[in-house]
Amino acid sequence: MKLKNALISLCATASLVACNSISSNTNSGSAANLSTGQTEATVVFIHGAHLRGAAWQPVASELKKAQVTPHIIDLPGRDKKVAPKTITLSHAADALCKRTQDLPQPQVWVMHSQGGAVAHKALASCNQVEVNHLIYVSAVAPVEGAKPFALLNKDDENNYFKGVTYEGGWMKITNQSEYITAFTNTNSKSLQAQIWSQSVDEPAVTGEGKVYLNKAKLNAIPKSYVFAKEDKIISYATQQKIAESIGATQTYHIESGHLPMITQPVALADAIKSALAL
Repeated sequence: MKLKNALISLCATASLVACNSISSNTNSGSAANLSTGQTEATVVFIHGAHLRGAAWQPVASELKKAQVTPHIIDLPGRDKKVAPKTITLSHAADALCKRTQDLPQPQVWVMHSQGGAVAHKALASCNQVEVNHLIYVSAVAPVEGAKPFALLNKDDENNYFKGVTYEGGWMKITNQSEYITAFTNTNSKSLQAQIWSQSVDEPAVTGEGKVYLNKAKLNAIPKSYVFAKEDKIISYATQQKIAESIGATQTYHIESGHLPMITQPVALADAIKSALAL
């Protein structure tokens, strides 16, 4: 199945590596210090496909220690009680807008995988929310009519489909062992159990929407990108293309697979704190 035609939603699980450190690059156009003139930063965590919002909890717990007020969003389609064809990218973006407009502002949005597409779709139309920093964690970032996974390569696609199959409107995890093996390199049974507990089938149609976010509007918001260097789902090479395409001014590198919020929450929290100068 070709990427441009596949009804895919990529945010499954990831490989665990021993290193828990991060490296970073900060360009001259780095984002503003959110701690200046602001006692707390309101940080909204946006999960990707095949994941529950609760997967962000370990990172949120770390950030609470640094004057951060975390808000974890569960996007539509986390269970089988909905008709999958109704969970379009527009529907998910509208839900994000509604769930963030009453939170304290301005906000920082931290997006993972397909969550980047949902966030960009919301930014294009949601005028009730002020976002003053975007942090991408191995996330897609489509603009100006692109689909969420337009920049992914064939290896990214092949790795995804090792454990996932399209069935009746869902991207369904049909082989748990292959799913875990494809997206992680850990032998830790406890970590595998944690990953599996946060994994869900994903409405396929979400990944087929188009994002018409104007590049000029995106350029006005400071952006940071956290690379997961061992990611097999959105590979490091793909992440580099995405970060370049959006002009991320700060970049951070974690020796992690696709789910650093589960496998390396402390390192990811450190990257986020560094991006926000907290």
